[in-house]
Amino acid sequence: MSLWLLQQTLLLSLICSILLLGHSRLQKHFGAHKTYTLWMLLPLLLLSSILVNYVPTQLFPVQSNQIAYYSVQAGKAIKQSESSWYSQALTVIWLIGLSTMSLALWLQGAYLRTLLQTAKKVEGLASYLATYSHEKVHSPMLVGVIHPKIILPTGFVNLSPLQQRAIIEHEQYHHQRLDLSCNLLAYGILAVFWFNPLFWIAYRRFRNDQELACDAKVTATLDTAEKIVYSKLLLAYSQQASHGLLHTHYGNKHILKERIMQMRTHQQGQSGLAVIGLTVALGLSSLLLNQQVLAGDDKNPEIHPVIRIEPAYPAAAVEANQNGFVVMQFDIAPTGEVNNVEVIKSSPTAVFDASAIKALKQWRYSESKTGAKGSLVQLDFVVEAPVSDIEKVKVTSK
Repeated sequence: MSLWLLQQTLLLSLICSILLLGHSRLQKHFGAHKTYTLWMLLPLLLLSSILVNYVPTQLFPVQSNQIAYYSVQAGKAIKQSESSWYSQALTVIWLIGLSTMSLALWLQGAYLRTLLQTAKKVEGLASYLATYSHEKVHSPMLVGVIHPKIILPTGFVNLSPLQQRAIIEHEQYHHQRLDLSCNLLAYGILAVFWFNPLFWIAYRRFRNDQELACDAKVTATLDTAEKIVYSKLLLAYSQQASHGLLHTHYGNKHILKERIMQMRTHQQGQSGLAVIGLTVALGLSSLLLNQQVLAGDDKNPEIHPVIRIEPAYPAAAVEANQNGFVVMQFDIAPTGEVNNVEVIKSSPTAVFDASAIKALKQWRYSESKTGAKGSLVQLDFVVEAPVSDIEKVKVTSK
């Protein structure tokens, strides 16, 4: 899981960087609607990664013929977890962050449900969605993924028919485009990758692009005077608007200037083929990088344990001052567990075998897509380790 998170945060960061750094050019060339659509690259890339990673889990098991050597000294039968402690600590921290993000989402949902219970229904508006008003709401908003409703400030009835129509059209367009569902998806991605600051910036930009696209839709048929009225409406509602997780935010003071400047020049943008071409190009390049990372992971013959249990040195061998070794062959499951342990060579025969097998079955390796077949390890049992400054010479018989 941690390896997959690391791979995806690198790839998605690349896409986010392109969309953020090139945002002004993209919006100028493609328009607000198509620039907003480009953010769909992120969930599509994640979906493709999940399919690539977890569907063919056992199709091509890795063959590992390299042999790993470990020394076992008498009196040091200590359980080791060489790198697992900080890996587990990072996992706990990630889970805490994910839980916090989930709690924030639940709390806002509870707040909106309470708000709707005390809201007053507004009749007589040209809206196909149910409309309500509440004194605690200072900016129009769309709430409810399954049963969408528009909640309006209490002063909404005092606006002109043009202003009322513009607001209703704005929120209805959010509903027609399934923006609330998109917001949940975007927040879900942010919750998984909360540790990456770039994702927070990208999430804010995504939400702002959402509002820009709605503005472009509403003002497409307005004349200059009507656009000025709409701009004043934005100014009035942007002062106290909140950035909600489960609702849209009509007013947004952080991009107020950007929204007003957009209305000065109506943007049709380039044809849909251009944005489709860019989406395909970015998606294929990112997917290619993802495939290369996965391929590199599968072909890497160097497999190291993250949890290595030290075998117990047999008491009889210690008393006899007896050294030896055991060579074992085994398989590694995708989860990192050790299976099918088999002794293929040992010396002295059967002296250290049982202890070595018992320890190896408790080892754990990093998670991978396919695991590994035929891995080899040699455990050298040494009563007393040689002095470090003594020259080691390997002698073989002829």
